Amino acid sequence: MARSNRARASEAPVDTTLIDQFVLTDVVSHLIRRAHFRAEELFTSEFGKDGLTPRQKALLIIVYQNPGANQNELSERIALDRNSFAEMLNRMITAGYVERRRAKDDARAYEITITPKGIDVLLEILPRDAEVEARVMAPLPEEYRALFIKCLKIMVGLTPP
Repeated sequence: MARSNRARASEAPVDTTLIDQFVLTDVVSHLIRRAHFRAEELFTSEFGKDGLTPRQKALLIIVYQNPGANQNELSERIALDRNSFAEMLNRMITAGYVERRRAKDDARAYEITITPKGIDVLLEILPRDAEVEARVMAPLPEEYRALFIKCLKIMVGLTPP
Protein backbone atom coordinates (compact mmCIF):
# COMPACT_ATOMS: atom_id res chain seq x y z
CA MET A 1 0.00 0.00 0.00
CA ALA A 2 1.31 3.49 -0.82
CA ARG A 3 2.52 5.68 1.99
CA SER A 4 0.73 8.96 2.56
CA ASN A 5 2.30 12.31 1.73
CA ARG A 6 2.54 13.02 5.48
CA ALA A 7 4.75 9.97 6.01
CA ARG A 8 7.10 11.36 3.36
CA ALA A 9 7.35 14.72 5.15
CA SER A 10 9.53 13.18 7.87
CA GLU A 11 11.93 11.69 5.30
CA ALA A 12 14.43 13.41 3.05
CA PRO A 13 12.77 15.77 0.56
CA VAL A 14 11.73 14.18 -2.71
CA ASP A 15 11.12 16.11 -5.90
CA THR A 16 7.46 15.49 -6.70
CA THR A 17 7.24 18.05 -9.50
CA LEU A 18 6.36 15.43 -12.11
CA ILE A 19 3.54 14.08 -9.96
CA ASP A 20 2.30 17.54 -9.00
CA GLN A 21 2.18 18.68 -12.62
CA PHE A 22 0.79 15.45 -14.07
CA VAL A 23 -2.62 15.92 -15.71
CA LEU A 24 -4.33 12.58 -16.22
CA THR A 25 -6.93 14.09 -18.53
CA ASP A 26 -4.14 15.04 -20.96
CA VAL A 27 -2.89 11.45 -21.28
CA VAL A 28 -3.80 10.00 -24.69
CA SER A 29 -4.07 6.38 -23.52
CA HIS A 30 -6.37 7.43 -20.67
CA LEU A 31 -8.58 9.46 -23.02
CA ILE A 32 -8.77 6.64 -25.57
CA ARG A 33 -9.80 4.23 -22.82
CA ARG A 34 -12.52 6.61 -21.63
CA ALA A 35 -13.74 7.18 -25.20
CA HIS A 36 -13.84 3.41 -25.70
CA PHE A 37 -15.93 2.95 -22.56
CA ARG A 38 -18.30 5.70 -23.69
CA ALA A 39 -18.74 4.06 -27.10
CA GLU A 40 -19.34 0.66 -25.46
CA GLU A 41 -21.91 2.20 -23.12
CA LEU A 42 -23.79 3.79 -26.02
CA PHE A 43 -23.76 0.50 -27.92
CA THR A 44 -24.96 -1.44 -24.88
CA SER A 45 -27.75 1.04 -24.21
CA GLU A 46 -29.08 0.34 -27.71
CA PHE A 47 -28.27 -3.34 -28.16
CA GLY A 48 -27.92 -4.73 -24.63
CA LYS A 49 -31.45 -6.13 -24.68
CA ASP A 50 -30.57 -7.93 -27.92
CA GLY A 51 -27.60 -9.58 -26.23
CA LEU A 52 -25.19 -8.38 -28.91
CA THR A 53 -21.77 -6.88 -28.19
CA PRO A 54 -19.72 -4.62 -30.47
CA ARG A 55 -17.25 -7.46 -31.06
CA GLN A 56 -20.05 -9.84 -32.00
CA LYS A 57 -21.35 -7.27 -34.48
CA ALA A 58 -17.84 -6.96 -35.91
CA LEU A 59 -17.61 -10.75 -36.20
CA LEU A 60 -20.92 -10.99 -38.05
CA ILE A 61 -19.90 -8.27 -40.49
CA ILE A 62 -16.44 -9.66 -41.15
CA VAL A 63 -17.78 -13.21 -41.60
CA TYR A 64 -20.44 -11.96 -43.99
CA GLN A 65 -17.82 -10.05 -45.99
CA ASN A 66 -15.31 -12.96 -45.95
CA PRO A 67 -17.31 -16.18 -46.26
CA GLY A 68 -15.23 -19.25 -45.58
CA ALA A 69 -12.38 -17.38 -43.86
CA ASN A 70 -10.67 -19.30 -41.09
CA GLN A 71 -10.67 -18.41 -37.40
CA ASN A 72 -7.16 -16.95 -37.44
CA GLU A 73 -7.94 -14.63 -40.36
CA LEU A 74 -11.14 -13.46 -38.74
CA SER A 75 -9.61 -12.88 -35.31
CA GLU A 76 -6.88 -10.76 -36.91
CA ARG A 77 -9.40 -8.72 -38.89
CA ILE A 78 -11.35 -7.77 -35.77
CA ALA A 79 -8.20 -7.44 -33.63
CA LEU A 80 -9.17 -9.99 -31.02
CA ASP A 81 -6.82 -12.55 -29.46
CA ARG A 82 -7.40 -16.17 -30.47
CA ASN A 83 -8.73 -17.37 -27.11
CA SER A 84 -11.27 -14.56 -26.75
CA PHE A 85 -12.22 -15.01 -30.39
CA ALA A 86 -12.75 -18.77 -29.97
CA GLU A 87 -15.01 -18.21 -26.95
CA MET A 88 -17.04 -15.57 -28.77
CA LEU A 89 -17.25 -17.72 -31.90
CA ASN A 90 -18.63 -20.63 -29.88
CA ARG A 91 -21.34 -18.37 -28.44
CA MET A 92 -22.20 -17.14 -31.95
CA ILE A 93 -22.40 -20.73 -33.23
CA THR A 94 -24.65 -21.70 -30.32
CA ALA A 95 -26.88 -18.70 -31.08
CA GLY A 96 -27.14 -19.90 -34.69
CA TYR A 97 -25.54 -16.78 -36.22
CA VAL A 98 -22.53 -18.48 -37.80
CA GLU A 99 -21.41 -21.99 -38.76
CA ARG A 100 -18.00 -23.61 -38.53
CA ARG A 101 -16.97 -26.36 -40.95
CA ARG A 102 -13.69 -28.12 -41.63
CA ALA A 103 -11.79 -26.40 -44.42
CA LYS A 104 -11.73 -28.34 -47.66
CA ASP A 105 -8.02 -27.70 -48.26
CA ASP A 106 -6.75 -27.97 -44.66
CA ALA A 107 -8.24 -30.51 -42.25
CA ARG A 108 -6.72 -28.63 -39.30
CA ALA A 109 -8.55 -25.38 -40.10
CA TYR A 110 -12.17 -24.36 -39.93
CA GLU A 111 -14.10 -22.18 -42.35
CA ILE A 112 -16.62 -19.82 -40.84
CA THR A 113 -19.79 -18.71 -42.64
CA ILE A 114 -22.73 -16.59 -41.60
CA THR A 115 -26.17 -18.18 -41.39
CA PRO A 116 -29.43 -16.67 -42.62
CA LYS A 117 -30.21 -15.91 -38.96
CA GLY A 118 -26.91 -14.00 -38.70
CA ILE A 119 -27.73 -12.01 -41.83
CA ASP A 120 -31.16 -11.19 -40.39
CA VAL A 121 -29.52 -9.88 -37.21
CA LEU A 122 -27.21 -7.64 -39.25
CA LEU A 123 -30.10 -6.32 -41.34
CA GLU A 124 -31.97 -5.53 -38.13
CA ILE A 125 -29.15 -3.87 -36.20
CA LEU A 126 -27.16 -1.96 -38.81
CA PRO A 127 -29.67 0.89 -39.21
CA ARG A 128 -29.73 1.31 -35.42
CA ASP A 129 -25.95 0.91 -35.29
CA ALA A 130 -25.55 3.91 -37.59
CA GLU A 131 -27.51 5.93 -35.02
CA VAL A 132 -25.22 4.71 -32.23
CA GLU A 133 -22.13 5.64 -34.24
CA ALA A 134 -23.61 9.10 -34.81
CA ARG A 135 -24.10 9.45 -31.04
CA VAL A 136 -20.49 8.34 -30.45
CA MET A 137 -19.24 11.06 -32.80
CA ALA A 138 -21.78 13.72 -31.76
CA PRO A 139 -19.50 15.56 -29.29
CA LEU A 140 -17.01 16.28 -32.10
CA PRO A 141 -17.65 19.17 -34.46
CA GLU A 142 -18.67 17.88 -37.88
CA GLU A 143 -15.48 19.15 -39.52
CA TYR A 144 -13.26 17.11 -37.11
CA ARG A 145 -14.95 13.73 -37.55
CA ALA A 146 -13.26 12.50 -40.75
CA LEU A 147 -9.85 13.59 -39.43
CA PHE A 148 -10.52 11.87 -36.11
CA ILE A 149 -11.34 8.58 -37.88
CA LYS A 150 -8.27 8.96 -40.10
CA CYS A 151 -6.06 9.52 -37.03
CA LEU A 152 -7.48 6.44 -35.29
CA LYS A 153 -6.83 4.34 -38.41
CA ILE A 154 -3.22 5.58 -38.50
CA MET A 155 -2.79 4.81 -34.77
CA VAL A 156 -3.93 1.20 -35.17
CA GLY A 157 -1.98 0.61 -38.39
CA LEU A 158 -4.88 0.47 -40.84
CA THR A 159 -3.78 3.51 -42.85
CA PRO A 160 -0.29 4.82 -43.54
CA PRO A 161 0.43 8.30 -42.13
